[in-house]
Amino acid sequence: MGIAKKGRRKITVFNKSYVWYVEADCDSPYYILNIVSDDKTLIISCPLKTETAYIISKGNMFQNKKTNGIWSRYLLPFNVPEIITPKFVSDIIFFATHGDKADEIKWNGNDVPV
Repeated sequence: MGIAKKGRRKITVFNKSYVWYVEADCDSPYYILNIVSDDKTLIISCPLKTETAYIISKGNMFQNKKTNGIWSRYLLPFNVPEIITPKFVSDIIFFATHGDKADEIKWNGNDVPV
């Protein structure tokens, strides 16, 4: 099953297609940047305007390694800008696909908000 593309932006990074969009999180006061590859192997969420810049990996691949698909949180090695641009989205995709040695955050409900 494909992913919904209506009202969402498309981006191609290293000849692979992704869809990205920002939406309000229904469980918190934050807005979330969501990035999904066409084949759904990479599913990333990035809470915006948080004290600590991090992403949540929800897919079954992260930094060229198979994952178990359980949500994992990783510190971003760069800051989240005030305005989300295609350049920032491609930076996250590059980090999530070609980066290595990401610092994982063990979520306990307090350290990071989402």
